[in-house]
Amino acid sequence: MFRKVLPGLMLATALSVGFPLSVAPALSVSAEEAAEPAPVHDGPSISVVAAETREIVERISVNGTVVPRQEAAVGIDLTGMIVEELPVDEGDVVAKGDLLARLDRSALDTQFAQAEANRAQAEAQIEQTRAQITDAEIGVRQAQEGYDRAKALQDKGVAAKATLDNAVNALDSARARLVSARKALAASEAQLGVIEAQKAEILRQIARTEVRAPVDGLILSRAATLGALVSASSGPLFTMAMDGALELAARIPERDLARVEPGMMAELTVAGASKPVMAEIRRIAPRVDQTSRMGEIRVAMPADAGARAGNFARGEIILSRRAAVSVPAAALVYRDGDAYAQRVEGGVVHTTPVVTGARDGANVEIRSGLQQGDEIIARAGTFVADGDRVTPVRSGEEQVGALKP
Repeated sequence: MFRKVLPGLMLATALSVGFPLSVAPALSVSAEEAAEPAPVHDGPSISVVAAETREIVERISVNGTVVPRQEAAVGIDLTGMIVEELPVDEGDVVAKGDLLARLDRSALDTQFAQAEANRAQAEAQIEQTRAQITDAEIGVRQAQEGYDRAKALQDKGVAAKATLDNAVNALDSARARLVSARKALAASEAQLGVIEAQKAEILRQIARTEVRAPVDGLILSRAATLGALVSASSGPLFTMAMDGALELAARIPERDLARVEPGMMAELTVAGASKPVMAEIRRIAPRVDQTSRMGEIRVAMPADAGARAGNFARGEIILSRRAAVSVPAAALVYRDGDAYAQRVEGGVVHTTPVVTGARDGANVEIRSGLQQGDEIIARAGTFVADGDRVTPVRSGEEQVGALKP
């Protein structure tokens, strides 16, 4: 009972005895505080980033197979030839005119010897025919003289008509022999021309038994083997990459095909290579595959790329380089295909539509909607909405309770 009534008794006692009341000032302070307006509380702390002007490199990803820029097939046009020497192998770099293979030429040597004999025979025949022509010419002159005498005697009435007829016949016969001899000479000379042509063909075939590189290049494949019988129908004995030049054959979608041009640079990485190399677009296909809607491009690779024909390679074509306002891709939110950024101004969130451009790694180009220095929420749409109040926390600042995505 005492403890329950003690406060009341103490208050009554104090009032009755006139002690000063110590609680009065406390009651006065509380009233003043109650009259002041309630403080405005800041919103949650949240990380923001500033839109910055940086170099934007617009790229297109490509991949494909390394192929020779231009191939050279080396074969023969001979029949039934045996390979007797192979001084080169796949992977060798050769110069124009280097010996690639040697074929057995013994049969051709025999044919050439026969052609030489035929030529000698034809030349002898020609000389013999020329002698016959000389003899026929003499016979014609003699027959002409006999005819002239017979004709003169006939005109004087001394010789019989039969004598003149015999002289005419003798002259005609001599002239016929001369014509025949001249034609025989023409035939012999023509035969000699045929033999010369045969010799030239045999010499050409003999030269072809030494298979030589038609251009400078790299041996990609070798189908010939020692002792094998080869012919024109066997196919190429060697396949070469002309000048050793290799390039990437890549296929890209038709929507990107119109954006690339010869001369654009590409950064390529060959399978197994330790570092990428810079290459140049050499050619763009004039047509698009109607089924896949893809078009082919050829990217010339440098000699030090370390690539081999058949290698897989991937890379990126550099479409353009330019300075532009950009923001992290995570700072954008997309609704119905449109992009928005949550710009922070005066501690208030403003959802702002933006027009985006190229994407370069983790950054996206902003063509309109933001200016350099505008602060936006680092990860848009995660914690706040349009009109919310926030306390921005910039990179490098530390604040307890900051919301970090």
